[in-house]
Amino acid sequence: MLKLLLFAIGILAGISDGQLASSCHDLEPNACILFQKANPNLCSDQAFSFGACKRFCGNCPLECYMCPTPVLDPNVCNTTASCGVGQTCMIKHLTSQDGHHEYIMMCGEKDICEGASLGFQSPNVINSIIGKRSKMTEPDTDSLQRYERDVSISCCDTDFCNLPMTTTTSPPTSPGPFPYGCNRDIVFVLDDSGSVGSTNFRHALDFVKEIVRQLDIGPTKAQVAMLTFSTRTEISWYLNRYSTKQDLLAAVGSASYHGGVTHTNAALKVVREQVLTYAHGDRQMAKNVVIVLTDGQSNDKLDTIKEAQTLHSVSDDVISIAIGSGINAQEIQAIATDNHHVFDLRSYSALNTIFSNLMQIICNA
Repeated sequence: MLKLLLFAIGILAGISDGQLASSCHDLEPNACILFQKANPNLCSDQAFSFGACKRFCGNCPLECYMCPTPVLDPNVCNTTASCGVGQTCMIKHLTSQDGHHEYIMMCGEKDICEGASLGFQSPNVINSIIGKRSKMTEPDTDSLQRYERDVSISCCDTDFCNLPMTTTTSPPTSPGPFPYGCNRDIVFVLDDSGSVGSTNFRHALDFVKEIVRQLDIGPTKAQVAMLTFSTRTEISWYLNRYSTKQDLLAAVGSASYHGGVTHTNAALKVVREQVLTYAHGDRQMAKNVVIVLTDGQSNDKLDTIKEAQTLHSVSDDVISIAIGSGINAQEIQAIATDNHHVFDLRSYSALNTIFSNLMQIICNA
């Protein structure tokens, strides 16, 4: 009864502050978490699963970026939409013969992704099948080349996952030089919970690779460890596992996505108790740098803040990279060493925009 009373108070507080909740948002997300801990079958109760905890129980429509007219820069897409039944988030990437790229972001039928339909049926888009083709009825050579495209379609099934990450073979700007080298013990802590999705997780891994490529790796140079966290925290490798850049890049590329809830507190504890230890390569004469990359708030904010404060005792530089609109500002600030160690990004596609500044913090802090 006490929990029900607290839940009702939370609802009343949400109404009294004058803010109208979306028709598909939980009335009190933290209360849903508490109720689920007390009753693991919470979402089987329709009063909760289609009422107060609709989003928590996965009964909200998928939300995607919506720019059905081709854009040259996907980051200019500010429009979103709720998808219908049987739809998923979709990215249509068109590469023209002259080398420029165009992007369409939208909700699309799942059967397109599964091959039943090949998409691009809009009369505003010449291409109607996947692959390279030309408009054979066009007699003018210049116009013919204009319509020759490479077209790819990719789909994903987590909210706002269809903002593509545009990457280059080299970092956008040179982060160095670092006059004293970059003799650091660096730990990457990557969120691989269900809200991230496998596509965005691969973007995060690509970003880690870009950082590794800029480092001199070795026992007397930079060392890198990585762990992933969701329902469980999994140590991918310790600081002293890889001593060459080639082996380290291969390890990053082979990391697996798991999905689950967001136990950030447990991940921070593992970093402190298991990773940043002498037995696993932590060096007394090298500064520790911990980089936490997450797209949402943890399932236990108070314990996450407590673990972050304890982590600061063994790492002078803890960097928070928060992605999307689902983060908790207080939590992200608490994880980071200070405000200069916080990066707040709209999407995973924006990771490359912070590369240079992040490298400066890692190697010059």
